[in-house]
Amino acid sequence: MADLSTTYLGLNLKNPLIAASSPLTATLDNLKRCEDAGLGAIVLKSIFEEQIEAIGEDTASGSDAYSAHTDGYEFLRESSKERHIDAYLALVEGAKASLEIPVIASINCRSNGKWIEYAKRFVAVGADAIELNHYVVATDVEVEGSEIEKEYLSLVKHARKALDLPLSLKMGPAFSSLANMLRRFDELNIDGVVLFNRFYNPDINIDRMKMVPAHMLSSKDEYTLSMRWTALMSQQVRYDICASTGIWDGKTVIKQLLAGAKSVQLCSVLLKQGLSTVFKIESEIRQWMESNSYESLDQFRGSLSQEHADPMTWERVQYMKSILDADAGKE
Repeated sequence: MADLSTTYLGLNLKNPLIAASSPLTATLDNLKRCEDAGLGAIVLKSIFEEQIEAIGEDTASGSDAYSAHTDGYEFLRESSKERHIDAYLALVEGAKASLEIPVIASINCRSNGKWIEYAKRFVAVGADAIELNHYVVATDVEVEGSEIEKEYLSLVKHARKALDLPLSLKMGPAFSSLANMLRRFDELNIDGVVLFNRFYNPDINIDRMKMVPAHMLSSKDEYTLSMRWTALMSQQVRYDICASTGIWDGKTVIKQLLAGAKSVQLCSVLLKQGLSTVFKIESEIRQWMESNSYESLDQFRGSLSQEHADPMTWERVQYMKSILDADAGKE
């Protein structure tokens, strides 16, 4: 039988399928179901630094009895924050006590905030790794792109200095030179990067004349952006690349591995089709490997990355040229 085992962030995984941060990874019961379904690792539902701070402020501000007293206000604010952090600590600790697969804590953080202290506490109760989520909507016209880049680099630098366990960054593609940023993260000794995060986007309901959340689940054709950058960078950086977004079947997992990914994160497919799809995806990978006489993932991983294929295939952006080439191939 084909061996699907791999490593990610220095952790041993029985297969490259990781449950991404989502409502599915927010409770211990669900985490056990994820392991039973055959996933190789799980990323806990993200704890949001900004949300914790806001909850603390709202709780303290809503108490008339204490709002006029500085000490009382601070007590209520910090107590409220601690309750949410303690709940997450209990989830990490419970997961480590109940599961055999790696448990990755996830923090949606602001630059160099108190999240570093949160992360240290998650490490203390047994998290195998930390995944940072950071995204800046650069709406200030006075802020240059280089300043946004510095913010990301500062965040990773501080995290690397503060944390001894494996560290990854789940990020978006919105950089003027994404390749340069990915290389600079490598220089900061990060252990992995997840390409790419799927961020909240707003939409407009024209009947109600109201702002609403856009559809959050990915579609099956959204994997190509992460696949392109995985192929371009997997041989250029020391750290592991985990591919994410638009991964709905075994064929797409195989494509990401051929591009050089060490693992993939599944989210929308699990929420939409259920955990039973894990077995189906795993079976598709095994069947393809056996039909191509591969015994392990390392035998084909990265074989179609930029270094082993026509570089222009991955770098091409001319739409019309791509259409003409596709038409020529049909003749």
